Amino acid sequence: MAARWSASRSPSRWTVTLALTGSLGCSATPAVVAPSAGPLPARLVVEATQGAAVHVDGIEVGKAPLPKPVEAEPGVHHLAVTLDGHHAHEQQVVLERGHPRQILVDLRETAQRKWAWASMGVGGAGVATGIVFGVLSVVEHRSAQDLEVADDATDEERRAYDEAIAARDTYRVVSGVSAGAGIAIFLTGAVLFAFDAPDVPRPREGRPVGDVSFAPWLGPGVLGGAAHIEL
Repeated sequence: MAARWSASRSPSRWTVTLALTGSLGCSATPAVVAPSAGPLPARLVVEATQGAAVHVDGIEVGKAPLPKPVEAEPGVHHLAVTLDGHHAHEQQVVLERGHPRQILVDLRETAQRKWAWASMGVGGAGVATGIVFGVLSVVEHRSAQDLEVADDATDEERRAYDEAIAARDTYRVVSGVSAGAGIAIFLTGAVLFAFDAPDVPRPREGRPVGDVSFAPWLGPGVLGGAAHIEL
């Protein structure tokens, strides 16, 4: 058995070739191998929340659900999944030829998005309360008009009129305060909701692991092979 190796370097990677040869001590009939259509690409299947953006090696490849697996060179790749109002997800995935890799991503909602929903809910309730008290103030105002007293009105009629006017004014104040505060809180929630987009994680510095392949040699009385490693 004999071994030979060689190495070459390009501007971005090393290529190492290792060859082994040896004698089997017997004769063999050469094998006929059908020509291949080319190496299969590595495939990545990502399942995530609908609408989430899927990034592979810093490039957006689509939004979930992806119509088909992502095809890439075998080796280590950086996966990032982002969605407004959710914490970004990132991880390193190792892809191999002919072995699809499936990743299930469960994005967690951010605290800011939860506060946004709560603020808009409280604000909406405040506006609704303001509307209710506004309607009550109109009712009391009409009651006061119906009870509008003349010079010869009795003390009871005057008291009922004054009570209607006081209730109308109270309801107006409550209506204005509730509606104003509700609108302010709702707008705060809307701003929190709108500005809750996560930063897209970027691949860290460093070269990914390259492709590794092995080609066997088979001939009459000879067995060997060559390993091809790209770093």
